[in-house]
Amino acid sequence: MADWSNFFLGELGAASALAGLLFVAVSVNQVRILALGRMADRGLEALAMLLLVIMVASLPLIPGQPPRLLGAEVGVLGMAALLGLIPVQRGYNRQMAIQHRRRSGRMIFINRIAMLMVAISGAVLVWRGDLTGLYLLPVGILMIFTAVGINAWVLLIEINR
Repeated sequence: MADWSNFFLGELGAASALAGLLFVAVSVNQVRILALGRMADRGLEALAMLLLVIMVASLPLIPGQPPRLLGAEVGVLGMAALLGLIPVQRGYNRQMAIQHRRRSGRMIFINRIAMLMVAISGAVLVWRGDLTGLYLLPVGILMIFTAVGINAWVLLIEINR
C-alpha cells in the first residue's frame, strides 16, 4: 500500500482544492443558480462526488488496513454515492429545458459510470484480497474530476449565457 500513498495524497489534495473552487463558483452565481430551480442540485451532485473522492482517497492512508476491508469501505461509499445521487439527477434532468436534456443525460451517464468504477474497484479488492482493485480507482477518480469540472463550468459560466 505504501506505493500508493503519494497517489492518494495527491488525489486528496486535488479533491479538496476542487471542492473549494466549487464553493466559489456557487457563491459567485448563487442568485442565478437559485433562480433556475433545480440547478443547485448540480452543485450538490458535484460536491457529493468530490466528498466521495476525499473519503476514498483517505481510507488507504490508514496504516495496516487489509485490502478486503478497504475494498468493502470503498465499495459501500461508491454505491452509496451512486444510489444517493440518482434521485437528485432525475430531479434536475426532468426540470431541464428539452433542448438540454440529451446533453445533461450524457453527463449524468458519465457521472454514474465514474461512481460505479469506484464501487467496482472496491468489489475487486474484496473479491481478490490483493491490491489489484486499486488500479481501477484512478479511472473513477479522474472521471469524477472531469465531471465536477464540467459541472463547475456550467455553474460559473454557462448559466449566465
